[in-house]
Amino acid sequence: MIKKLKLQNFRKFKDLELDFDSNIVVLHGDNAQGKSSILEAIHIIFNGKSPWSGTDEYIHNGQNGINKHSRIEIQTDTNIYSHYKDNNRKVYMIDNHKTTPKKFFSQNRATIFNPEKIDLLMLSPARRRDFLDETISYTNYEYPYTLTNFKKLIRQRNSYLKKLSKQFYEKGVIARNDPQLNFWTGQFIELSSEIYKERIDIIKKFEKEKFKLQYTFCEKELNKISKMYEDIERTKDLLTNTFELNKKRDIATGYTNIGPHRDDWNIFTDQDIKKYGSRGQKRVAIGNLIFTAHDIIAQELGYYPTLLLDDIASELDKENTKEIFNKEILEKQQTFITTVDPKVLPKNILSISQLIDLNGIKDS
Repeated sequence: MIKKLKLQNFRKFKDLELDFDSNIVVLHGDNAQGKSSILEAIHIIFNGKSPWSGTDEYIHNGQNGINKHSRIEIQTDTNIYSHYKDNNRKVYMIDNHKTTPKKFFSQNRATIFNPEKIDLLMLSPARRRDFLDETISYTNYEYPYTLTNFKKLIRQRNSYLKKLSKQFYEKGVIARNDPQLNFWTGQFIELSSEIYKERIDIIKKFEKEKFKLQYTFCEKELNKISKMYEDIERTKDLLTNTFELNKKRDIATGYTNIGPHRDDWNIFTDQDIKKYGSRGQKRVAIGNLIFTAHDIIAQELGYYPTLLLDDIASELDKENTKEIFNKEILEKQQTFITTVDPKVLPKNILSISQLIDLNGIKDS
């Protein structure tokens, strides 16, 4: 449990120190008071990245000079974790001793849930794929390297396909047996089979009564992988045959048309949530998704990740608010909740929460 948070030159805060004495913390205040920034800082120090920014540009812009410094520090029941950033140089420390990023991030995790995440998960296949991959990465520390290599490989294969595509349209030559293309395809199949194994395995772990995820392959022939994914060699054979049949299309389009980068998934309760669910039902379904992910991750890690709920009550009706803010679920881990008005939260949650009003806290 986080006992103390210190921020220096982070977003709007030049110097902030907060003490926490509860398993449920409600951060409230008007807009632009730094509620989401505090959650972002916790997410960064536990996961190594911002939940909504693709860059590390969170250093307070009020500093003068060339060398800009930012620090996030938390004190838990057992340790002090410090993350320093000086321009592009990062330093990780546990109890004032430098350590490696791998060791630093292996000891704590956090998951965030906000309105933007609902929209992205409902509207964006890419973000749905990212959610699966992020969930896998919490407990499989080698998986992010697999993804990095996979994305690099897609760029290399696509770059070469564009050359073959130009040759096809200029000379009418379809180079399906090109040695270089065969090499990139073979590498692609190797990594794809690993990704499919992890994704389908995690999909199955989400299934419970009246709630499941359905993985959708971009090519019908690949549906067979759902039954053979644990057998890597059979998966590779199927991918090899399918890619061979699709080579002409790949060359013609100059793009890799099938693979894990084109797949999708959807939530099913008693209905197809994406097609038929109301906004409130979608929000509750995504909430159930994240809480289920918490349970899955906790079983692997041996503890529940810190839960960050950013303004998720803003568009929920009273009944859906009660369903999301379930006391039994929130008390499984330390939970941080942001809201403009704490009165929108259920009374039984407020009665056991520490309330922190950010309206009176200065930027420095």
